[in-house]
Amino acid sequence: QTAVDVALGRRDGKIVVDVRDRGPGVPEDALPRIFDAFYRVESDRARSSGGVGLGLSIARRAIELTKGTIRARNAQPGLEVEIELPLAKPPVTAAA
Repeated sequence: QTAVDVALGRRDGKIVVDVRDRGPGVPEDALPRIFDAFYRVESDRARSSGGVGLGLSIARRAIELTKGTIRARNAQPGLEVEIELPLAKPPVTAAA
């Protein structure tokens, strides 16, 4: 187990959530696929030692539905996942 750092900020009118661990990271050739449904980096993992490869796929779909983006990169050490979400527009209220 490793510690996980989470940072929250604003950039270019968007909310940015940055999540980083200090683990071994992901093989570079696997980075483009980690958001694919049922993809698991370690093909020999048993179901008892991990999920079925849906978590990041579900996260990507939910984020894209809000017009946001999610991307991952190796952070040496660890994996960093950045999520950008548009800021909600304040509700329009009628003048009294």
